[in-house]
Formats: sequence, structure tokens, C-alpha cells
Amino acid sequence: MTNIEDNYQIDEKFPYRFLLRWTWPEHIDRYIRRLMWAWLQEQGSNDIDDISSTDCVATHLFWLIAVSPETPGAVLDALSNTGSASFLERIAENKNTWASTLAKLALNDSTKVKVAVAENPNTPAATMLQLSLDENVDIRYAVADNCNQAVTILESLANDDNCHVAARSKRTLAQLNRVQPAVLKPATGSSTNKRKTAVGA
Repeated sequence: MTNIEDNYQIDEKFPYRFLLRWTWPEHIDRYIRRLMWAWLQEQGSNDIDDISSTDCVATHLFWLIAVSPETPGAVLDALSNTGSASFLERIAENKNTWASTLAKLALNDSTKVKVAVAENPNTPAATMLQLSLDENVDIRYAVADNCNQAVTILESLANDDNCHVAARSKRTLAQLNRVQPAVLKPATGSSTNKRKTAVGA
């Protein structure tokens, strides 16, 4: 992995300069270099094809960043302000996404984005409560399937009008309430006591 900013002098007008603050995995590092090259080429030409090429590279790069387990939460938060629903869904799935970013994504109109937020262990309790009241069954089911939340929310969903949501919530509650297996007592415990009594006598 290399730090691009240390190896390249890039114009301050480069729109994705903020990405240069971090060290990236090799495959993302390589795409950032490609984006920089495409952008520099674009500066010397008014050809619309060059602009389209830059946009294409940027789009692919952002997808790689959104799904990478090494992407910092600050970058994911910055990228969460733009993009399609499917792109925002990838950000909502990332375990590095900040709680504040997830709360913002929970307001998205896309059901898939909301489901991804509900499944993320970093989603704050207030947002989970909000999603648990959503009229969409798939969203409530995703909340019921998440063990990383307040028990009160699961208890409420255990009485959900939808039988699948209620059943899933009860199973999640059972997992949370699971106790260590009890030590089984010998089935002949009573006879053993009798033998001890006989010996003592």
C-alpha cells in the first residue's frame, strides 16, 4: 500500500483530493491513480469522451471504496451524500459506517437501503426504533433479525401483526436470552443417596 499524496503532486482543484488523506489497499490505490490520470487528461481537452471516462473510473472507484472493509467511516460518510440507492445500500452494509451516517441513510426512500441499515450492528437504538415502526414488513423483519439492539424493541416486534416478523423477533430474543446448559444430575441420584445412607448406617 502506498500514500498517493506522497508520490504525486496533484492540482488542488482535483475534486477527489480528499481521498489522498488515507492509505488504501493496492486495488483501490490503483484506481485512484487511474482517476487522477483521467482527470489530468481531461484538463487539457474539452472532449466529452474524456469527461465520461473520468466519471466511469470515479464510479467504479467509489463502489470499491464503499464495499472495502478498510474504508474509514469519514470517507463513507462523505460518499453517503450522493449516489444511487444501490450504492448507498453498500455504504449502509459496511461495518465501518458511522452511527450518524446510518441514521441519515435510514431516512432514504429505498427499502433496500433501510434494510441494510437495520442489519448493521452500528445502527443506533433510536434509528432501530424508528425502523421497527416502518410499515414495510421487510424492514421490520430486518430489525427483528438484528441481535445488536435494545431488547424492548424485539419484545415489541414479538407481537407484530406479521407472523414472520413476530417469529423472527422471538427467535432473536431466545438467542439473546440463551443460558449456559445446565449440568445434568445423575438419573440415579436418589438411589445413590440411599446407598450412602446405608453405608453410613
